[in-house]
Amino acid sequence: MAGWHIVDLARHAESWDELRTDESASLGPFLSRATRAIRSATGCERVYLLSFCEAVPHLHLHLAPRHAGDESTNAWSVADLYRRVQRGEAPSADPSRAAEISALVARELESGDDSGVASWRWRDECGKEGEAGGS
Repeated sequence: MAGWHIVDLARHAESWDELRTDESASLGPFLSRATRAIRSATGCERVYLLSFCEAVPHLHLHLAPRHAGDESTNAWSVADLYRRVQRGEAPSADPSRAAEISALVARELESGDDSGVASWRWRDECGKEGEAGGS
């Protein structure tokens, strides 16, 4: 899905209770910027945050855009859509649209003062990666 991003901790941890105080404090502001950038780039009505850390035992969050009128992105249906795409049962995002959204989100996430959030990284469905406040 165009606009789907993953945010993960730069160091290894498997559970939210393993976060250091500075990592916890920086996550909120970074997620606020990331969700604002995804909403702006995609036009979605909200961004869902999902975290299971089962398939990959590393602390990470999926940021999934919820689009009005698209039932496949409504509530838990978005997780079903993700699994169908992963299994090849549903088409992935249009590559040109996904790249366009990725560039817009990356520009926002790589700009500005993000001092203190360097412990968080992001990546998108196109494979573009970055760190909070830098590329």
